[in-house]
Amino acid sequence: MPSLAALFDTEAMAPQGVCLLWRPELVWLHAASDLLIGIAFCSIPVALALLARRRRTLFATGAIGLFAFLILASGVTHLLSAWTIWSPDHGAAGLAKAVAAALAALTAVLLWVMLPRLSAMPSLADLTEANRRLTREIGERREAERRARRSEARLGGIFEHLNDALFVLRDTPAGSVFETVNPAFCRIVGTERGRIEGAGPQQVLSPEAAAELQAQCAACLATGAARDWEGTTVGPDGLRLHHYHAVLVPLPADAGADGEARLLGSLREVTELRRLQTDLVETARRATIGAMCAGVAHEMSQPVNIIGLWADRARALLEPGMSRPRRAMEVVLDQTRRLGTLLERMRDLARDAPADAEAFDAAAAVDAAVEVARRAWALDGIEMAIEPHAGAPVRGRPAQLEQAVLHLLENARDAVLQRRQQEPDSPARIAVSVAAGATPGSVTIAVRDTGGGVPAAIAAEILDPFVTTKDPGQGTGLGLPLTVGIVRGMGGRLSWANWAEGRPEAGAVFRLILPMIEPEAATASAAA
Repeated sequence: MPSLAALFDTEAMAPQGVCLLWRPELVWLHAASDLLIGIAFCSIPVALALLARRRRTLFATGAIGLFAFLILASGVTHLLSAWTIWSPDHGAAGLAKAVAAALAALTAVLLWVMLPRLSAMPSLADLTEANRRLTREIGERREAERRARRSEARLGGIFEHLNDALFVLRDTPAGSVFETVNPAFCRIVGTERGRIEGAGPQQVLSPEAAAELQAQCAACLATGAARDWEGTTVGPDGLRLHHYHAVLVPLPADAGADGEARLLGSLREVTELRRLQTDLVETARRATIGAMCAGVAHEMSQPVNIIGLWADRARALLEPGMSRPRRAMEVVLDQTRRLGTLLERMRDLARDAPADAEAFDAAAAVDAAVEVARRAWALDGIEMAIEPHAGAPVRGRPAQLEQAVLHLLENARDAVLQRRQQEPDSPARIAVSVAAGATPGSVTIAVRDTGGGVPAAIAAEILDPFVTTKDPGQGTGLGLPLTVGIVRGMGGRLSWANWAEGRPEAGAVFRLILPMIEPEAATASAAA
C-alpha cells in the first residue's frame, strides 16, 4: 500500500507534455483550454456567492452549495491538468479529480432525490404569467384603494359640511360615548368638538335629551333596527327652545376593530318648520277670534250708542238740583264710552294690514316709542335703557310699530311695578334692543324686563285676547293680541320667553321679529 507521500513523489514521473511530444500546438491547445475552463469554473462559485448575499431564498437548500463546490473542484482539476503539462504533479491532480468525483456523485444523488420537487416548480412561462396576474391585481388593488380614499374623502366632506347634525356613538362597557361629531352638531349643543368627542350624552345634552338618547340607543342595539323620534332641547342661549328630528341606525359590526358596537345618528332641526305649523294654526285661530270679535263689536256698537244717546239726553232733562241722578247718568256715559273704546279695539283685531304701507326705519320707530315711554314714566323710578343699534329698514306703518312697542313697554312697566309692590328690593329695569334676527334678512326688537316673568298658569294663553296678568279693571287683555296683529300685518311674528328664572333679575322678554327690506328699496320709498 503506497503512502500518501508517494502520491506526491515526482522523481520517477514525466510531465504530460512528454506524451504530447512537446509539440507546441498540442501543448498550448491543452494548456489554454484547461486554463480557460479552470478559470471559468472557479469564477462561477464566486458569482454564486455574490448572488447568495442578495437573494438568500435561492440558496435555502444545500444542493446549490454542493453544486458550487463541485464546479470549484472541477475548475481546480482543469488548472492542475494545465500545470501537469510541464510539472509531473500527477498525484495532486489525481487527488483533485477524486475530490471532484466524490462531489459529483453526491450532487448526482441529491439531484435525483430532488428531481420530483424540481419538476414541480413552475416554469419561466408560468412565473411570467403569475407575475403578470400579480401585477394586474396589484394595479387593481391600488386603484381600489385610490377610489376608497376618494370616497372616504367625499364622505368626510359630506359629514363635515352637512347641515344636519351627525354623530357616531360607541357602545362601551361604561356606557355610550360620542366617538365623533360634525360642526353642525357642535352648533346645536353649543359645545366645542374637543369637549364632545369621548364624552357621554349626559355630559353634553340636557338631562331629558340625554335620557331619551340613551333609551333610543339601547332599543336600537337590542333590535338592530333604525330608530327615529322627535324631541326638544334648550339652545345655547338658554332661551330658545329647539325642536329636532333624530334618527339612529346601527353601523356594520366590522365598523370598528375593537369589537364595540357603533351607532350613526343625525339631528335635523325642525324648529322653523314647527314654528310655521304653529303659526298657521295660530293664524287660523286668531282669524276666527278676530271675526267673532268683529261680529260682537258690530252687534254691540248700536245698543251701546243708543244707551249713550239716551243717557246723555236723560242727563240734559234732569233738574239742576238732582245731583244723584245726574251723577248716575255720568257713570253710565263714562262706562258707555269705555265700552265703545273696547269695541273699537276689538274691531282692530280683525282688520287687515293697511294698504298704505311704506318703507321706514324700525330702529327710529323704536327710539321714538322708548323716548315717549321714558318721559311718561319718569317718576316711576324704572331704569329704561336701549342698546346701541344700526338701522333696520322694514315695510309697514311707523305709527303702528310704535304702538306695538309701546304695548310691550307698558306691559313690562306694569309687571315691574307689580313685582316691586311685593318685593320692594327687586330690580326695576327695562332693556330694549334692536339686532339682526336668527333668520337671515330679519330684525329682532326685544323688550326685556325684570318683572318676574309670565306666570305659568297663563303662559300658554298669554297672547290670547282678554288674557291679562293685571288686576280686574286694570287691563283689557288686548294689548298683546293687537301687537300680534300689527306685527303679522308687517309679515313678522311675536315670540316671548321667561329668562333668568330663580335670580333677582328674573323677568320676561318679548321679541318682535320682522322681515327687513333692501336698503335701496327703503331709500327709493323715502325719496318718493
